[in-house]
Amino acid sequence: MVGQGLTASGGLTCSLIHIRRCSSSSVPCLPSRCKKRTACVKAMSSSNTEHNQLPSKSALSLSGILDIPRSIWKQTLRPLSDFGFGRRSIWEGGVGLFLVSGTVLFVLSLAWLKAFQIRSRFRKYMAVFEFPQACGICAGTPVRIRGVNVGNVIRVNPSLKSIEAVVEVDDDKIIIPRNATVEVNQSGLLMETMIDITPRDPIPTPSIGPLDPECDKEGLIVCDRQKIKGLQGVSLDALVGIFTRIGREVEEIGVANTYSLAQRVAVVIEEARPLLTKDCSLEGKYCKCVSTGDRGQSYLNMPAFDL
Repeated sequence: MVGQGLTASGGLTCSLIHIRRCSSSSVPCLPSRCKKRTACVKAMSSSNTEHNQLPSKSALSLSGILDIPRSIWKQTLRPLSDFGFGRRSIWEGGVGLFLVSGTVLFVLSLAWLKAFQIRSRFRKYMAVFEFPQACGICAGTPVRIRGVNVGNVIRVNPSLKSIEAVVEVDDDKIIIPRNATVEVNQSGLLMETMIDITPRDPIPTPSIGPLDPECDKEGLIVCDRQKIKGLQGVSLDALVGIFTRIGREVEEIGVANTYSLAQRVAVVIEEARPLLTKDCSLEGKYCKCVSTGDRGQSYLNMPAFDL
């Protein structure tokens, strides 16, 4: 048994050695086949590239142009990498620079808007319109010149004599002539109150604006903080007053007067009834005459009717 085991073990070892030898002997053959295949592949790829390179001169020139920024970027990164700046640090710096530049642009835009508001505030001027009735004028009421909004009311100063509406005009280039008609009107479905300015002929051509200190001397336009009288135009309050007056007049006539008027109409109709009956009889006789013969003879032979 021991001998058989030894022989078996010896057979196993011999078979392993044989396999190793075979494997060792077969290993050198593989690279030669691989070399042949790689050589074939390389030959085929080289032939394909030579075939593709012939018509792609423009593509090569375009790729060369596109490679210029890449080469510049690489040349820029080389000295930075010598000082410890890698690709990650450069990306972080770019993101930080983007955030800082965005913040700076945002601050500059806010400053520009604020400066524009301040500049437009200095170009505004005020005028005072005097009206006998408020007619719904309050802070925020729009002011229009020929239907275009040019400002609004900022304050209303009431008094026992009249009311004063302080108006702010948006631009000093918008002028209000002294001879213009200023009316407070209520229009629309909700009867919105607005102040309408209608220039009249002759339209002035001033040489200076309303903010100029010599504007009052020229006397053609309404200057800053100057007063002008206005009129009451279309008003809901006036319409309600008219209908109220009509109702009071109808009440003054009274029901008794209306009844007496109806009695008089009935008496007139009774007096006119005989005349109406005679008219009907005359119409019947005339129709008989026309139907008997010629129209000319009928007119000659027409009897005289007693009225």
